[in-house]
Amino acid sequence: MKITRFLIGFARSLVFLFRRPIYVTLMGGPGAGKGTVAQTLAPELGLAHLSTGALMRREVEKKTPLGQSIEKIMKAGKLVPDEIVFKLLEQELERPANWRGAILDGFPRTRAQAEWLTALFGKWHTRLTVAVQLEVPEADIIERLSGRRVCSNTSCGTTYHVTFNPPKTEGVCDKCQSALMQRADDKPEVVLARLVEYRAAQAPILAYYGEVGGLWSIHTTNKNTPAQVLANVKSAVLASSKR
Repeated sequence: MKITRFLIGFARSLVFLFRRPIYVTLMGGPGAGKGTVAQTLAPELGLAHLSTGALMRREVEKKTPLGQSIEKIMKAGKLVPDEIVFKLLEQELERPANWRGAILDGFPRTRAQAEWLTALFGKWHTRLTVAVQLEVPEADIIERLSGRRVCSNTSCGTTYHVTFNPPKTEGVCDKCQSALMQRADDKPEVVLARLVEYRAAQAPILAYYGEVGGLWSIHTTNKNTPAQVLANVKSAVLASSKR
């Protein structure tokens, strides 16, 4: 096992020597559009799109030993410890298929996670390419989330927006004709509370990337099209990859 890991590490070092990987952490508050940007940009740049939440759900669905541990923790209503998150993410980043790099969607969430990520890349003799922070005005975030409607049929789950992407018939899903619903955490008062909590948690991470370098803030509003936001993020990534 140790020999195998050594050989994999050696091969990775050779690849990184001739082609520096692109690692991006995409951050932003609830409704900032991280997932939308990552889903489009990752395949465009040939990078992996990694969400720790999705990785954990996959392990649970596959019923791996790690997945079983995660499921027990989540069922108990507790947060999955950083050690497990780190192990899962490192395991995914080590896959040769992801050696070109990755877009980390919503990670890191704490300064400790940011420091771990720096240490991991340092161990591989590379670095984070850029930490992109999507800045969206509070009023725009509330408009985005409070106007979101989701199909009540869980096997469909299509998402709409009363302003930006309304259904053909108000309150009815275009695809399966089930009723649309508003999630409890999308109500304006809940969104405001989530934003306060997010800012408190994010401040140390932004301070950290401000100290070590690599932070790129992109300001966007509801007047910007998804294509414009994507183009700005892509420019930030490509510019940072050359430094």
